[in-house]
Amino acid sequence: MTGLFSTLESATALDRPSTAVRDVVRRITSGVPGDLLRGDVAPGHPLHPALVAIPIGAWSCASLFDFVFRKPETARQLIGVGLVAALPSALTGWADFAECDTQQRRVGLVHAAVNGTAIALMGLSYLGRRRGARPAAVAASTVAISLIGFSGALGGHLAFAMGARVEGNRNRPPAAGPALDPVLA
Repeated sequence: MTGLFSTLESATALDRPSTAVRDVVRRITSGVPGDLLRGDVAPGHPLHPALVAIPIGAWSCASLFDFVFRKPETARQLIGVGLVAALPSALTGWADFAECDTQQRRVGLVHAAVNGTAIALMGLSYLGRRRGARPAAVAASTVAISLIGFSGALGGHLAFAMGARVEGNRNRPPAAGPALDPVLA
């Protein structure tokens, strides 16, 4: 996957759309709204990584209830929870995106597009389940959770390899602990 990440980082074709999106998001999230969405006010760190755990967890559990526990109604409810939780996750992600550099925005735009596709598929899955089209709905949510996994890898690359929104942590020494501190070892 490293090759794919490098390709995305250098994909200049993404510059124009990512800059246009950034400019729109910056206008919307200027001042207090952006500070809140980015977590700058409280808790003092990006909110997006914590919030995405809710839709990812709900949708992962929905797959378990589809394939392991065979409880389609529970799976549908979990997909609904994930859809509701996707909104604040997306809003905080866009607020973070607006603060990224050019290379980070390239990867971030693909991350957002993949997430948007997955959310749309989960929405179709939810509606299909309500209408009794369970096989197609399960197929849609299965493709969606696969996309979420790929998008999570992109998000992890943004944060851990590219340092998106972790500027304050770049020069921090590693935390001490028994494995790192010879005095405690």
